[in-house]
Amino acid sequence: METVKAVRIGTALSEADLVIIGASNGLDMAEGLNLFCADAHFREAYGDLAQADGIGCMLQGLASPDASVRSRWVERFHQKEYVEYEPSPLMNGLRRLTEHADAFVITCNIDGHFVRAGFNENRVLETEGSIRTSIDERRLAHPDALAMTQLDELARLVQAHRNGRVAILELGVGLHNGVIKRMLAQIANACEHATYIVFNYGQAMAPDASCETILVDGDMAPAFEEIARCHP
Repeated sequence: METVKAVRIGTALSEADLVIIGASNGLDMAEGLNLFCADAHFREAYGDLAQADGIGCMLQGLASPDASVRSRWVERFHQKEYVEYEPSPLMNGLRRLTEHADAFVITCNIDGHFVRAGFNENRVLETEGSIRTSIDERRLAHPDALAMTQLDELARLVQAHRNGRVAILELGVGLHNGVIKRMLAQIANACEHATYIVFNYGQAMAPDASCETILVDGDMAPAFEEIARCHP
């Protein structure tokens, strides 16, 4: 990533009173967790289950129609990706760059990494649930009590900072993940001084919002390293 762009992003984050983070599978992949393929991590951490159950990727195991198979994969996923998780340099950098501001996370990732990395769990809205509690793809369609409380907190923060400096980080959100993209665009349009920053590998698209936009097409991990160097 160009130094000029890294400086712009670092400045937007450092000056922000409110940072909204929207994250999807692309962030997991940048950390080395890919639910969709049989990579080296999958073979090492899940190879025995994969062979026994005829499973080709983590997502297939977690979504198995066989309850006993699904239970085994959920238990292993919880152990490997939540209990044994050590925050990556990328996640640690993200926390350091945003911890000075009010920060709120909206993510469809189910691995609980944001909470494990030190983000305030009351401000981490996991739209499809979490391995640390329960997984439910319909969580936003039928919000539980915690989700309702978190949505209220998000609305309160946006209202409180709507005239201040707001930075929105869209991290690895695919083009088909309309839920998170719509939520982030609505927040951007509700705020007077929003900067919308998109990180995506091959799909860095401008949001449906009228605000300053910065697009970063490429690997997130080195991009955040460059931002940290520009804003130590």
